[in-house]
Amino acid sequence: MPNHSLNDTHIGSISIYLDSTKATTKSGLGQCSFYLENVIQAPVDTHLMISLDTAQIPVSYYNTTATNNELVFFDSTNGTTRVLLASKNYNTETLVIEMNRQLVLNGLGALIFSFDEDTFKFTFSNSTGLVYSLVSCTMDKQIGLPNTTLPAVVNGIGFTCPEFVNLSGTQSIYVMLNNLSIQSLDSRSGGDLDGVLGKVDVSRPFGDYTEYSQAGTSQLYMMSDRQISYFNVSMTDDNLNEIDFNGVGWSISMTVHFSKKRMPTIISDYLLEEPTEAQKKQDIENQEAKSK
Repeated sequence: MPNHSLNDTHIGSISIYLDSTKATTKSGLGQCSFYLENVIQAPVDTHLMISLDTAQIPVSYYNTTATNNELVFFDSTNGTTRVLLASKNYNTETLVIEMNRQLVLNGLGALIFSFDEDTFKFTFSNSTGLVYSLVSCTMDKQIGLPNTTLPAVVNGIGFTCPEFVNLSGTQSIYVMLNNLSIQSLDSRSGGDLDGVLGKVDVSRPFGDYTEYSQAGTSQLYMMSDRQISYFNVSMTDDNLNEIDFNGVGWSISMTVHFSKKRMPTIISDYLLEEPTEAQKKQDIENQEAKSK
């Protein structure tokens, strides 16, 4: 039964070990619910605190998925054309091959997609006099084309994406507890409060496991919840999308601690002095004199 210096109650801290392959229910791509046989209950004068201690997460997700695989072109002959790439873990060579294949399949064979190894940038070339516009793109990170540069005109000169290629996938994996009152500010959601328990930086290559372990003092989150009957856990990427691990399981360990509630401390220096009876009597006499 672990303990923490902030656990100043008679109740011992509780370790929790969760394995996604043993989840009670699963939904979406990476959301798992684990229901507890014994509910964790805090006395009325006690707070619950929780920390993420360790995590083992597979780097088995693709850098291109259904959330970032679409380009939309417009030209005066074909109108609007959507190009969708298959969900895969692409490198620059395979991405060029698949992009050109999809352009041909969707009637845009006049466009040629290429990669410059010297500049590390992608280029769309145009072999006809017809002008194409790339009006929408969810592959901004992979091909180096931020949405601020759209629409991008692909004429006879061609168009080179302004930024470096980035096929690394998500840089971090965010462990979220969706059913508990964990407060954290997150720029991915515009700074709103959400349930991020921990941020795991991806430090291993595709096909390996990335591991996380609390270093030094644990990061604890105080919750307003009085009891925990289940944990709803999801793993999200840099864009707040649930991660598809392609059937490979993850595991995490957490600890729930207990802490006594404390009344706010009021510093007497900032309090107004209570008037004496003589002062109260004088104030009444002054008010009566003013009213005459």
